[in-house]
Amino acid sequence: MVRAGLRNGYMLLLFILAAVGLNEIILLGNDLIAQAADEVLGGQQIDFSTFIIPLVWMIVLGTAASYCKSIFGNHYSAMVQRDVRASLGKHLVRLPFSYFDEKGSGSIMTRLISDMDELGRFFSEILPNLLVNVIAVVTATIYLVQMDVRLIAVLFASYPVMLVVADRLSKKLAWLAQKLRSHMDACNEKAYDAIQGIVIGRSYNLYEVQKKEIDAVIDQKVEQACKSTRISSMGWVLKNIITTIPVILCYLFALYETMQGRITVGEMLAFTVILSRILNPIGDIVFCANDIREAGVSLKRIREIDNQEEERTDGRIHTLSQAGADVPAIEWNGVCFAYGGSKEHAVLKNMSFRVETGTQTAFVGGSGEGKTTIFKLLCGFYDRDEGQYRLFGHPFEEWDLEAARSCFSEVSQNVFLFPGTIWQNVACGKEHATDEEVVQACRNANIHDFIASLPEGYETLVGERGVRLSGGQRQRISIARAFLKDAPILLLDEPTAAVDVEAEQKIQEAVERIASGRTVIVIAHRLSTIRNAGRIYVVNGGKIAETGNHGELLERRGIYAEMYAKG
Repeated sequence: MVRAGLRNGYMLLLFILAAVGLNEIILLGNDLIAQAADEVLGGQQIDFSTFIIPLVWMIVLGTAASYCKSIFGNHYSAMVQRDVRASLGKHLVRLPFSYFDEKGSGSIMTRLISDMDELGRFFSEILPNLLVNVIAVVTATIYLVQMDVRLIAVLFASYPVMLVVADRLSKKLAWLAQKLRSHMDACNEKAYDAIQGIVIGRSYNLYEVQKKEIDAVIDQKVEQACKSTRISSMGWVLKNIITTIPVILCYLFALYETMQGRITVGEMLAFTVILSRILNPIGDIVFCANDIREAGVSLKRIREIDNQEEERTDGRIHTLSQAGADVPAIEWNGVCFAYGGSKEHAVLKNMSFRVETGTQTAFVGGSGEGKTTIFKLLCGFYDRDEGQYRLFGHPFEEWDLEAARSCFSEVSQNVFLFPGTIWQNVACGKEHATDEEVVQACRNANIHDFIASLPEGYETLVGERGVRLSGGQRQRISIARAFLKDAPILLLDEPTAAVDVEAEQKIQEAVERIASGRTVIVIAHRLSTIRNAGRIYVVNGGKIAETGNHGELLERRGIYAEMYAKG
């Protein structure tokens, strides 16, 4: 945020210069009128042309300065917001996978939308107004000091009370703003869950339960907002009351100074005009602390994202051609991992295995044994806590993460499709993919004929998360995407587990086609699908409990044989 502000600092400087110029023009005009008033009251004849022409020029120049001030201020605000959003978006997509697991979607979206809007208000309203008010106070103060320094002394002696009141109010408002943001996070989380789980919610008649949960969070949010509004309104009323006191004192003192002959009647008239140019800005500056503290809450929440360390980018291996030849595709030795670093709840414990290049390897085991976690560590979504991981003969730390991930294509039973067209969802498997490449990938995945039968063909919108397609169709689009990526290692998380028999046959044919000539790693739930795997690892308690091929494991009559017998 600071870098964005400095990068566009030239626009802020132009804004400040325009604001200073505008105030100087106003003071010169005010001085001219005071001089004319003194001459009239002194019984002198004045030539109005000597005053009208300069005043017209001042009006023209003041209008131009005011226009420039508005343009430069708005441009500065827009450019800073643009740079902050662009920087935050670029940073967000490079954050570790663990950050998105730890932070809820609602919290992240609140920060990207509501907190960014509040930060935008700071740059578009609060900061420009603060600078304008400071400039107005400084220029008017210099003008009044030249007139009579005692007027300024009386004026500023009246404001310590305002400072104390404003400070207490701003601290209270900042605390309420923090609470309000937390309730917004919770509200967005509940709403997001309700939308994503709408099928389950309606299937189990959870509508009223979800509605009550959302209503409860909204009620708390409204209550906090009402408290914040009451305190803000109280501050506004106090501001008006307190600023009235200095006005009265200054008017009385100016009258006294005029009666004593220290200032002229024209100067007293000029003082009363300038007083409004200094009193309101002072009040705004004092009570601006409320807005700054509220914006500070949003800034702190955004900086929490900005301060997160990105995934490493220091690997020396950037292409598969730099990897070793005739080496195992993957080697693990003593790998341990626990979510959140809690060793007491380790998911993987001293795990060692080897996947030869060009072979098919399977991992089987009960639910929650860590099979999916293995896939996450293979792709570098998480860093292991202990142990060694070699990819194509090189320690994983030596790989550039993007290059390492380009070695993997994953086909999961839980397919995610972007809310775009079928073509876009397939083409994301390869940058700058041609139409011919996309069509061929879909042919290999046994989905081209279905796509061609649609009225919009490849331009058919799939809906959010692909809701307009069946499970089998989504799965085959996912396989087409993997075909297009053409990675050397294929990760299969039981892609036929949640489809009907007809779809399973088409998916199985596509999987066999894509697996040809590649290193294949399978998470298997149906053991019949991995009978031909060259090596099977049985995962139990976060460890490799058994290893061998299908026949060897059955002869051992251990965990695998028991699982196979249960079907």
